Amino acid sequence: MGKLICGRVIIFILAVLPLSAAQSDTLFGLYAGAGAWQQDYSGVVDSGTSMVDLEDDLGLGNDNSMVLYAAMEHGLPLLPNVRGQFLKLDVQGNNILSRTIDFNGETFSATEPLGTIIDLTQRDAVLYYQVIDQAVSFDFGMVVSLMKGSVEMASQAERSEAKFNEVVPMLFMKMRADIPRTGFWLGAQAQGVTYDGNKVAEFDAQIGWESKAGIGFEAGYRAVQIEFNNFDDIDHAEIDVQGPYAAINYHF
Repeated sequence: MGKLICGRVIIFILAVLPLSAAQSDTLFGLYAGAGAWQQDYSGVVDSGTSMVDLEDDLGLGNDNSMVLYAAMEHGLPLLPNVRGQFLKLDVQGNNILSRTIDFNGETFSATEPLGTIIDLTQRDAVLYYQVIDQAVSFDFGMVVSLMKGSVEMASQAERSEAKFNEVVPMLFMKMRADIPRTGFWLGAQAQGVTYDGNKVAEFDAQIGWESKAGIGFEAGYRAVQIEFNNFDDIDHAEIDVQGPYAAINYHF
């Protein structure tokens, strides 16, 4: 798993590098990054009459996933900068049920072996303005996030899958402080929204280093909290995913 993620990270960075050759105007800047996120899951999900615990009932625990982003900044007045982000969560668990649960119309009995797959793909389009652009920078804007996923449970006798597909608008904030003459920087990024009993909150804090050639790295901690009510097949879900991450990045 680790070798596969690292290989994809390198391919992504190498694919972005040639784009900088075409950028001769210093008015524009290109940013890109790709990395691996080590995740720890907790929470509950309900699609029926049972509130199912991700850890106790389903046996979900740690997993890894890839995080990608690319951004273009410019000096044109009034027009926002553009950033694209991609995140995929795909975690599997196996457990022996200690109680009978109902999920999306199917009943899974106690003492049955149960396999679970939770899949979430998140594609973000971010429009933002750079309010401060000095040694300390501050960005503010809006995210339109396409969240598509499913929760699938299967025993030897039964199988059930609950799906959701939603567009979620969120506020976006990003800060960065460069440490003079070192190439190191500290940063934080947050995006989120609360409406009609639903909540999405994403936060990460990082430390990074950038070479004079523009290639660098960053490492930090990332946390995502999701609370859904009546999202297609999902009646209610509270999912907390967090853990450390590391990424390679490039700036031109």
